[in-house]
Amino acid sequence: MPASPIFDINKKTLKKYYLKDKMSMVDIARLFGCSHSTIVNRVKAYGIKSRGHLGLRRPLKITKEGLEKQYNRGLSLKKISRMFQCSEGGIERRFKKYGLVSRDVTHRACKYLKHNFSGDLIEKAYVVGFRLGDLNVSLRKNVIQIRCSTTCKAQIILIKKLFSTYTAPHVWLANRGTHEIVCLVNKSFSFLLPKYEKIPYWILSEQETFFSFFAGYTDAEGSFYLKRPNKTGKTWSSSFEIQTQQKQVILDLWENIKKYKIFAQLPKISRRAGTIQKSNGNKNNKDMWKFSVDRKFFLFKLIEHLEPYLKHTEKLRKIEEIKRNIVIRNQIRSSSIRNSSLFSL
Repeated sequence: MPASPIFDINKKTLKKYYLKDKMSMVDIARLFGCSHSTIVNRVKAYGIKSRGHLGLRRPLKITKEGLEKQYNRGLSLKKISRMFQCSEGGIERRFKKYGLVSRDVTHRACKYLKHNFSGDLIEKAYVVGFRLGDLNVSLRKNVIQIRCSTTCKAQIILIKKLFSTYTAPHVWLANRGTHEIVCLVNKSFSFLLPKYEKIPYWILSEQETFFSFFAGYTDAEGSFYLKRPNKTGKTWSSSFEIQTQQKQVILDLWENIKKYKIFAQLPKISRRAGTIQKSNGNKNNKDMWKFSVDRKFFLFKLIEHLEPYLKHTEKLRKIEEIKRNIVIRNQIRSSSIRNSSLFSL
């Protein structure tokens, strides 16, 4: 077996690389194709002092008051170290030396900056409606956790858009095949914590907030769809339907759209409590309530009120199909009326 090559570097060359060029011992070792420990031992053998002992590192200039001020702003020690261009360990040692007290868990800095809710009532009404239909919201120490699990990718994209202004949503694909999303927001979103049994009065009192809420609830629970024609029919018909276990919410929606001259079928139970759903095998814990809007005049009027507030891409795409369907049905009806009139002549 051939002998290992003898490492050869003189003191002058080593001092040049280490002190003048300020290369690290690791980089010098790579340059000469040897181990890091070899360079360390040679530095010691030549009596070359470590740069750290020569005052070549910038001294950390931060007073107790300065460090406390930055820390009380909510910055982490890591962010403070970046601000002063030093190591995190150096800031930690100075923190302990000054005898500063760490924040308790309710005031700790979060990984991502969180912004306060805008306060816009129309946006708030939409988010409340969407929350009642599709979001799980809970308090987690100093943040509010908003979570959703769904097989619909468009739903995840929508939730991400809703909260990305205020936080950094975390999205992943679960082993069971569902899309998961978690958004951690600050306590300005505490209005989402209660799951209202009925629609709050401040939402019902104004047209804009009511239809914004209705749109949010529709994006979560509602559906626009086309129905096949029966044997005597000439074209597909269209409909809007919304169903949920929240009976009072359904009744409030049905009752309040009448104020805007939109009439729907009387709410009724679509599935009894204890029913096993064929689609997913889940069991209904409560009665499932629903109402629908089938008559094209009222359906078109409902769409006119909802469309400006809807955000779900699939719902908006379906609305375009519904509107085309209504136009076609009106054309067929007009044609039938003209033909019948001519025949009567």
